[in-house]
Amino acid sequence: MPQPVTVFLRQGLVLKAAIAACLKKASPKRVHHLRSTTRRIDATLQLLVLSTGIPRIDKQAKPLQRFLRKLRRAAGAVRDADVQYDLLAAYNRTPDSKRLREDLTAVRKKSERKLIQRLEQEQKKIELRLNNLEAILTPALDLNLSGAKLISVTQSWFAESIRGLDPHHDQDLHTLRKTSKTARYLAETGVDASRAAAALAARYEAAQKSLGEWHDHFLLLHEAHTRLPPNSETIEQIQQDTERLHQRADTAASHLLAIA
Repeated sequence: MPQPVTVFLRQGLVLKAAIAACLKKASPKRVHHLRSTTRRIDATLQLLVLSTGIPRIDKQAKPLQRFLRKLRRAAGAVRDADVQYDLLAAYNRTPDSKRLREDLTAVRKKSERKLIQRLEQEQKKIELRLNNLEAILTPALDLNLSGAKLISVTQSWFAESIRGLDPHHDQDLHTLRKTSKTARYLAETGVDASRAAAALAARYEAAQKSLGEWHDHFLLLHEAHTRLPPNSETIEQIQQDTERLHQRADTAASHLLAIA
């Protein structure tokens, strides 16, 4: 059966190591790992609050979640620059792609400095909050959730979180992407113990991938519009790809809404 307390304790160790690694060298791989780890811990905390009834868990979780959001935003700015830089490889033949690549390199360096500052500011605070939660959760180390309970909690949380969203609006489509990612991480808490939970996580992940590909190009298009002339061939090509991926994202959104 899924054991959310055990998962959280393991994730806490992973987060501490990820912070230490980024402070040494904020490589693209390490930044991505840090960002995804903050999301996974946030999802596990959400699961513990929703399903376990452990005393004080909600009150103790909120400060840590605030710190995680700060880290996620800082790491996200670096990650976005890394992803956009990689996406530009498809547009190498356009005359002004080099200019955009140089701009993104500068953006990445600036965002990396801010991330390092944030990590230095928050590292000890996060470790303290993790230690406090570990002390509260350790007595419940053997807590088990059934696969059916995990699936029910995940689907209920997802349905409530997307209520009122209109995927025809880009901002709501982006919110749906983030929500599906959290739902995936919730379901993955039981991926080793429940085939049904693993299948649900895979469905969220598939939709999240399509939504993510669109959003990555959407952000790249915004950067191109900001930094390149209006008649840029690079903008034109990115625009075409973004529109194509938007159609796929719409289909993924429809699938997500169908299983909510």
